Amino acid sequence: MTAFRHTKLDFPLTGIARLSLDHAEHSLNVLSRDLLEEIDAHLDALSERTDIVGLVITSAKPGSFIAGADLKEFAASLDQPADVIIAVSQEGKDLFRRLSTCSYVTVACIDGICVGGGLELAIWCDRRIVTDNPKTQLGFPEVKLGLFPGWGGTVRTPRVIGLANAVEMITSTANSSGVEAYKMGLADDIVPAGEKVEDHLLEAAARMIHADRAAGTYLANRERWNQPIAMTETELAFLGATAVAMIQKETGGHYPAPVVALELLLESSMVDADAASKMESEQFAPLFGSPINRSLLNVFFLQDRNKNGAGASRKTKEQSLGVIGAGTMGQGIAAVGLRRGVDVLLADNRSDALAAGEKSVLKEAAYDREKKGPDLEKVLDLGQHLGTVTESTEVGGCDIVVEAIIEDAAIKQKLFAGIEPIAKDSTVLCSNTSTIPITKLASGLKHPERFCGLHFFNPVRKMPLIEVIRGEKSSDETIERAAAFARQLGKFPVVVNDGPGFLVNRLLLPYMNEAAVLLGEGATIKAIDKTAKEFGMPMGPIELHDVVGLDVCLHAGKVLQEAFSDRVVPTPVVDKLVSAGRLGQKNGKGFFDWKKDKRGRWKKEPSAEADAIIAQLADSASQSHDLTDRLLLPMLVEATRAVEEGIVDDVRDVDLALIMGIGFPPFLGGLFFWADQVGADTIVEKLEQLKSLGKRYEPTKMILNRAKEGSKFYAR
Repeated sequence: MTAFRHTKLDFPLTGIARLSLDHAEHSLNVLSRDLLEEIDAHLDALSERTDIVGLVITSAKPGSFIAGADLKEFAASLDQPADVIIAVSQEGKDLFRRLSTCSYVTVACIDGICVGGGLELAIWCDRRIVTDNPKTQLGFPEVKLGLFPGWGGTVRTPRVIGLANAVEMITSTANSSGVEAYKMGLADDIVPAGEKVEDHLLEAAARMIHADRAAGTYLANRERWNQPIAMTETELAFLGATAVAMIQKETGGHYPAPVVALELLLESSMVDADAASKMESEQFAPLFGSPINRSLLNVFFLQDRNKNGAGASRKTKEQSLGVIGAGTMGQGIAAVGLRRGVDVLLADNRSDALAAGEKSVLKEAAYDREKKGPDLEKVLDLGQHLGTVTESTEVGGCDIVVEAIIEDAAIKQKLFAGIEPIAKDSTVLCSNTSTIPITKLASGLKHPERFCGLHFFNPVRKMPLIEVIRGEKSSDETIERAAAFARQLGKFPVVVNDGPGFLVNRLLLPYMNEAAVLLGEGATIKAIDKTAKEFGMPMGPIELHDVVGLDVCLHAGKVLQEAFSDRVVPTPVVDKLVSAGRLGQKNGKGFFDWKKDKRGRWKKEPSAEADAIIAQLADSASQSHDLTDRLLLPMLVEATRAVEEGIVDDVRDVDLALIMGIGFPPFLGGLFFWADQVGADTIVEKLEQLKSLGKRYEPTKMILNRAKEGSKFYAR
């Protein structure tokens, strides 16, 4: 007899069974093996009854239906052979298909997140009812893990909502809200969220069950959804060509799963559901456990690990945020705070900049994805929570204060010296500096324990990382609050000990510096950037110089060259371009010439002037080393130094920070995860071949020890 730990079956209405899911070991419902076994047992019990007209499947966890499969169980099966994976995929489908073959109507009642295997379970039901709760999101995120739905998602979804909608859902990973799901036919009814949402869902489900029983609609749908999809070869070809182009644009060709999923959807649409089900399992198996699947699973586990890090247990929310500086970064920080429900006070002593900043903050905070612009009602509402002042000292009453002004230590120190005496005792003072040591900025404060770094990345709305920098005297309470606030803003906090460049910029510099060195050795901009993009970087290091700003790169380079003079090679090219007035994208000329198109997007073109400056400085002898090694190995070596010095405690912090902070390719799993796939012994061999270039290619003790032991950087 099955002991039911995660589920409960009751009968709230005559003839209607309700199966409530409540995983005992997780805050969200996940489809672990034992939970699936319980569902199977309940279906066995119901199959013996003749009085049941309907089954309602719901969640006992507020604001959440099912968050997908249990990925830890998935990870434990990565080394299983293909025939086992095919069998597991088919086994899951066999269970879910019971929901579409039983004698009664099945209804999934969805309030909150419903993704992956959770949506597959729901879509095998005869009906789906959703709520208008903003947390109600339906989607298939599997391609983010290098997979596609393997429990019937590619079989059932196109037959329920149409092939085009299914292709978009499965290959793009974009979630649909409850309202969007209802509009596309993924949901059959929508009810208001609120205190009595369980009652509303049950009432709607009961009405639907009785109506379907009376009309026989569910039986007709079951028959129809088992058939091939009626589309001509021309329609299929057009859909395929359009989708392939979109996938290539989104993935750069680095992620095979969306293309495999697309081909499967097109091919299986022409056969019945039984044959499509078999095709799905057979094409799912080769992706499961592949290098990309393993890498993307690692990224998931990095994020999951971070959720339990600093500040995760803090329940108190910060109510107010003071932002000093209405420039690009200040605007971004203020907007993300406002959007997350925090009262914001924006300060700048330049009244014109403050007025422009206020307008920009409201526009960004009120942006509506569906309207592709600011929602005017939101602008009016958020405007009541945004204040502006020209005196920076007025932000002292806020819970959190973040400074985002000019990168000058003396000016920043003077600013904080003026704020501290009038700030609340509970106020946490933070700097968004990217290069100045936090300990130095705190040196003149009476309470340096209440000061830390809170380093956002540009653009703030898109970049999910915040470095929380611990100065020598920053208290644990301050770091906990800063990290918790980063989480409150929807970001991933990585706690970093103070040091030149902190973590991300310290590791980004060797990569960008080496690109400039390579230009001096005769490598072309095209070759360097092409190498980086083929590796998987979102853009090449030369283009990145222009996007960041050559003057900013020059300043940061000088700061870090001072700190790491033995391994940062001075290169004159950036200095010469800045002297020529070429500052990058922001003034339309850097390594490239830049112009905005009709939609306001920056477009780059090769620059004859920049090429001439580079040619004057370049060595006529072409370099002969592998460009990928030249660009990435200095970053890896510096990363091991940062770990050895205790800048961060774990290589996993480095990997998460680089993925979230600079877009290191997720499909490679992170810098150290990638290095583990290459192998420490191979890394040492590559560095040996490059040792004549200087200390930046000298293997550290950490690398040498891993090579000697035959162990991985992820060993612990």
